[in-house]
Amino acid sequence: MAVGAAALVLTACGGELPRDAVATVDGDPVATAQLEDWVRAAVEGNPALDEVAVQRELLGRTIQNRIVTAVLAERGLDVPAEAVADVAADVEEQVGGAEGLAETLVEIGFPRSFYEDVFLATEAALDVLALDLVGDASLETRTARHILVDTAEEADEIVALLADGADFAALAAERSTDPGSAAEGGLLGARQAGAYVPEFDAAVWSARLDVVLDPVETQYGFHVIEVLAADSTPAADLSSPELRRLAGADLDAVVGEAVRAADVVVASRLGAWDPASGLVVAPTTVGADRW
Repeated sequence: MAVGAAALVLTACGGELPRDAVATVDGDPVATAQLEDWVRAAVEGNPALDEVAVQRELLGRTIQNRIVTAVLAERGLDVPAEAVADVAADVEEQVGGAEGLAETLVEIGFPRSFYEDVFLATEAALDVLALDLVGDASLETRTARHILVDTAEEADEIVALLADGADFAALAAERSTDPGSAAEGGLLGARQAGAYVPEFDAAVWSARLDVVLDPVETQYGFHVIEVLAADSTPAADLSSPELRRLAGADLDAVVGEAVRAADVVVASRLGAWDPASGLVVAPTTVGADRW
């Protein structure tokens, strides 16, 4: 039986591991029985899953959780229940509600207890760490719209039409060659500095609000641009993706350093801990950079 084979893999250990552990993180054991329970639940829920891949995925994320939790402890940080609840709500919204979440967890091989105790806990911890790193910083964004055309002559014509009172959204829908924004009247949404190609980005961040700019040439063609809003959002009010983008390289550096510094031992037949990627991998793939 497949699950029985998984148990054999999990108990065949290498390195200095306690008898009942499948791994240790700075000497702290990860219980074999817990991982076996998770793997058994995952495979029973979805027999199409690759057992060994599930084992490595769940163990790798458990190790990551231990490392990130230790980083927070060193900084005197706690993960409030509301932070976990916020992550859970975001995930559920992304997958289409409670029913979609249940289906997704079965599909990817995350038992509910693993999802709640490891995945959500880790994601919430990363948000807490990101907020600590950015302090009282705010996310600066600008909301722009544009009309993209192929030639300078057509761009000049559009600028003239707008000066004569033409509707920007209508012109974008009719003439812009950017299909994604044309359907939205040229609207690109609120973006951070650096979100666009350099020429476009420089124009957006130097523009006065509600002024149609002279055409800007990029590799994509000629853009007629108008900046509609400039906003500043405190870090505490940001969504998780926005917060992590604001923390950026600082978050990557702190977590990456902790992952590389952790003393991790994994059962040899299950795989190997790769500090470069922060994953449990087949021994032949150790060294693929991630952090």
